[in-house]
Amino acid sequence: MGYLFYGYMPPRVRKTRTKSPSLAQSFVKKLSSADARFRRKVVRFTYWGVGILFFYSLAVGNYSIPRIIRLEMEKSELIESNRELLVNLIDNDRIRKKLESDPVFLEHIARTRFRLTRPNETIYLFRSQ
Repeated sequence: MGYLFYGYMPPRVRKTRTKSPSLAQSFVKKLSSADARFRRKVVRFTYWGVGILFFYSLAVGNYSIPRIIRLEMEKSELIESNRELLVNLIDNDRIRKKLESDPVFLEHIARTRFRLTRPNETIYLFRSQ
């Protein structure tokens, strides 16, 4: 009031308003005041979007179904390979122990695999008919 008496009036402060409200605000405002048909359409598009994203994630990516199947197949192959290697290891260990302790087995291996003979021994080979 004191300004009016001295002929001075403070400048009017205008509130700055955006000419267009944000997209989310206008969408919510439109959705709340819209008819049921528009709301159903929005819900339907939302469900479709979520469904497409869900099926896309099942088809592509780290947790996709094809990758999980491929990893399971690789796992079963590795388990089978591990079993075979374990059997070979056990068998080779058994043969090594027999070679260290059994002279008859050692002689058998020397004669059959390496065709070795004792000194002054003659081997006769016959042709099979």
